[in-house]
Amino acid sequence: MVAPAPVAITEPAYTEMVEAPPAYSPPLYDVTTPPAAVITEPAAGAPVAPAYRYVYEPDRILAIDPVTGIAVQAIPR
Repeated sequence: MVAPAPVAITEPAYTEMVEAPPAYSPPLYDVTTPPAAVITEPAAGAPVAPAYRYVYEPDRILAIDPVTGIAVQAIPR
């Protein structure tokens, strides 16, 4: 018995056109809006909250007044 001749495998002819992906655009979470107007000084008569400096010690945390350099509060750990 004689083996059949091998059949040549040819690439199919594709005629379907695929649209290219859109150009890269950055993710939305990287886009921000400009900040609103920044108030550098409080309105006249408004109380100003001091920005304390904190010193961490092994047994307590000291809140230091930046103007005077005096500890105004000791918070136990």
